[in-house]
Amino acid sequence: MASELSHLTSSLTSALSNLPATEKIPDGERMQILGIVNKLQEALEPPQLPLQRFCFSHYGIAVIRIAQGMGIFDAFIESQGQEMPLEELSSKAKGDDRLLKRIMRFLSTQNIFKQTTSGTYKPLPLAMVLGTGSPPGDMIKHFHTNLQVTAKLFDYFEINDYKSPDDSKHAPFQLAYNTDSHYFEWLSQNPDKQQVFNSVMTQSQQYRGADWFEIYPVEERLRASPDHVLLVDIGGGVGHDITAFQKRFPTLPGRLILQDLPQVIDTIKEPLPEGIAAIGHNMFEKQPIGGALAYYMRTVLHDFPDNQALDALARIRDAMTKESILLIHEHTMPDSPDVPPIAATLDIHMMEMFASLERTEKEWVALLTTAGLRVVKIWNEDSFGQSTALFEARLN
Repeated sequence: MASELSHLTSSLTSALSNLPATEKIPDGERMQILGIVNKLQEALEPPQLPLQRFCFSHYGIAVIRIAQGMGIFDAFIESQGQEMPLEELSSKAKGDDRLLKRIMRFLSTQNIFKQTTSGTYKPLPLAMVLGTGSPPGDMIKHFHTNLQVTAKLFDYFEINDYKSPDDSKHAPFQLAYNTDSHYFEWLSQNPDKQQVFNSVMTQSQQYRGADWFEIYPVEERLRASPDHVLLVDIGGGVGHDITAFQKRFPTLPGRLILQDLPQVIDTIKEPLPEGIAAIGHNMFEKQPIGGALAYYMRTVLHDFPDNQALDALARIRDAMTKESILLIHEHTMPDSPDVPPIAATLDIHMMEMFASLERTEKEWVALLTTAGLRVVKIWNEDSFGQSTALFEARLN
């Protein structure tokens, strides 16, 4: 046994020393190797180690958020990543030296900084992307806000007799923040939180997998006259999808419409490309663009429980004609025991913030059918452990 473990240690050490640079590893192979590493860790760990991770994992977000508030990351970014002794860092950051030392000690154990033998702190790559205004830094702020909700999950279910929530205005979020507002309404009342949310949604675009128009036969099925509305992107944020669609199909005739809540549309800083119009619109109100060739939604309806998702779908259905197509691009929860941890985690996240869920393919089809729509075809894909699918639906 000892010789086998010694050989394993030697093989892993050799493999690690020969690992290519991170940016040169294809994503598919990266995820496959990480899956094997996770299985190896599970096989080797005694029970107390995963228990320890469960009990202490929340401190990572909490301490990084404190470091942001103290200006630690900004100080290293301004110095272009130069090593700093505690005394110099203290002159550039908030707080006293005792707190600063404790925070830096924790961050050094998390591979965010490295404390050198000379007593200085060297920022590692992650430290250099957590400064003010950076998308990764905003992600920490965003999930620190969400962490307050997670801390109230137990209280919520104790109060509600452990029943799964189904009303997005009576979710754990409302209990945690003592509000009657829906999360999106609450964001509009807290501009700093709204800005961070928009930043995180922008960042998430790079991990979302294939664009819908790369798996859907656009040129075959989406043909409109120049004065007709070709596509309405409902809940399209600040326009990432629809801008990418126009760039991919610059000569495709027809008008393009971006829709989202007014407070989101108002945050668009740069003018959208010519040919794309942005409209502030609440999808629970009458759809103002009737008879478009295609209506499109990406990861919008997973934010809402069935009753509200059906309400939004009814508004789209009423605007559709027999020629119209509805394209729903969403996460799909595997309907099997082999569920990726990220999928199960996102399902809990949807529940705590929105009283919603990550639906299986069957649940998506059932939802669309209940809404009076007919699912024509489904395109499935894998995206970094989170399965997604594009559902094409038409009027019955």
